[in-house]
Amino acid sequence: MLSSMVSWVFFAVNAKPTSMRKAVAQRLAERERVVVVERAVSVVRERRDVRLSARCTPLLGTERGLLYRAVHLPEALPGLNRVARWLNDQRLSRELNGLRPPNATRVVCFDSPDQERLVGKVKSDISVYLAIDDRTLTVWGEPIQGELEAEQRLLEKVDKVVCVSEPLAAVLRSRMRSSREVPVHVLPNGYDERLFSPENTWPEPAMLTRIPRPRILVAGHVSERIDWEGVAAASRFRPEWTWVFVGPSDTGIREKIDSISASLGSKWSGSRVPRLWLQDPVPVEEMPALIAHSDACAVPYRLNVFTTASSPLKALEYLAMGAPVLSTRVPSLSSYGSAIEWVEEADGESYARALDVASAKARDAAYFAARRQAVRGDSWATRASQFRDLVLGRCPTMRDDGRPLAGMEDR
Repeated sequence: MLSSMVSWVFFAVNAKPTSMRKAVAQRLAERERVVVVERAVSVVRERRDVRLSARCTPLLGTERGLLYRAVHLPEALPGLNRVARWLNDQRLSRELNGLRPPNATRVVCFDSPDQERLVGKVKSDISVYLAIDDRTLTVWGEPIQGELEAEQRLLEKVDKVVCVSEPLAAVLRSRMRSSREVPVHVLPNGYDERLFSPENTWPEPAMLTRIPRPRILVAGHVSERIDWEGVAAASRFRPEWTWVFVGPSDTGIREKIDSISASLGSKWSGSRVPRLWLQDPVPVEEMPALIAHSDACAVPYRLNVFTTASSPLKALEYLAMGAPVLSTRVPSLSSYGSAIEWVEEADGESYARALDVASAKARDAAYFAARRQAVRGDSWATRASQFRDLVLGRCPTMRDDGRPLAGMEDR
């Protein structure tokens, strides 16, 4: 059997608090030792105490969780980039290895192809590639130079893979050498059941008060993964609906939204108002109020190789709040069936029909309950337990390469 003590290291550099990397880590830290690796401290850009004790802080809301930031030397200096990277990696590995509890089975979860160089340097009994997207592609589905090769090297080294969708699992399996059998497990995203509850009272956010209803909310990264053609067509078919995009946006997206809104020549209730609004990102704690005061929510993705491999957690958060949800046919959401109103990419008429259903059933209690029921088993608490079982369950006393786990050598 596994050692009763398990410690975890999650590489979650630049990860949002709602991402699987941080959400699962936080839930595991309620009972086990967890270190979350965040963005490094730059010795050039940041003037702060760089002692290890100053770079390690408690993981909020947990007793055994720790947020860790390494020290980063500039790697872009001509002629010194390799040396700087080596020094950065050496220090990170040394410090993380020093944080390892004695006699604990240690699991290290990597989240990016460029971390392949750290496998083995950061000591582990089980190494995991936790893939929440296809990290080798842009949101357009175009290859990122060098990332595929780095990911293939990572897949050569890790003991297990956990990813968020069956399409992504198939892609990752195809990138492995046929002679190497590494378990690839599928674990979709989850949602924070402690936060996304319609049973709470949510006052209307100030950002929505000037935006006319009915509103349709699109939360998250606003980029070219959005089906802009479908959104524009939907606005022409149902001009009374206002689209509200809330989240970080890529360069040029604000201009795109303004252009679409202007092209509609939108008029409603006798006054000219924009039909598409782009709002700044908000903390996750403010998202339930935005959902509660919207009349529908959407996952209007273009269906390319990047988005079909994704697992949009926003859909789960919408459903958990009981909101009407429309989405293009992202494979990982198909299990929710009739809880989602399905639309076809670039097909404004299908969007219009979905919005009509959302309006007709706005006060339908059974419809509301069905949406909440659809995600009843998808909380982060459940996902953390499932993740632990997937990672530890198939490796009781031995690593995938046949070596014993820490603490198992003498048993």
